[in-house]
Amino acid sequence: MGKTYRRLAREKATIAIYQNLLVDASLDDLMLFIREEKMIAESEKTLEFAQSLIATTLNNKDSYINLLNKYLKKGWVFERLGMMEKAILLIATCEMLEFDTPKEVAINEAILNAKKYCDDDAYKLINGVLGKVI
Repeated sequence: MGKTYRRLAREKATIAIYQNLLVDASLDDLMLFIREEKMIAESEKTLEFAQSLIATTLNNKDSYINLLNKYLKKGWVFERLGMMEKAILLIATCEMLEFDTPKEVAINEAILNAKKYCDDDAYKLINGVLGKVI
């Protein structure tokens, strides 16, 4: 079974936020990146969802970081995490707080992205932190 449009949008939005965190890519640059992704551009629903995730995440990034810092283990802060872990946490937090996605779905999708893009045990951290959000 292929990826759903939301799964694809979520994954590409995470990569876009990663670019923002890594090289301070602007919202305009990220929107161009998303529009140039062939699989995203083929579906208006996918493109709109990815763009909404990216724009909403960037607009609320500081408040999401403050929220996530509350749920990290003692002695840990958001800045200490790897860039991809940060991007995954930001996108999932955005989706849980701002969209109608069930919390369990957003967490599961974040775990799938962590298993694909992060170190072996990163998904445990993602699951633990996101489980405390909301």
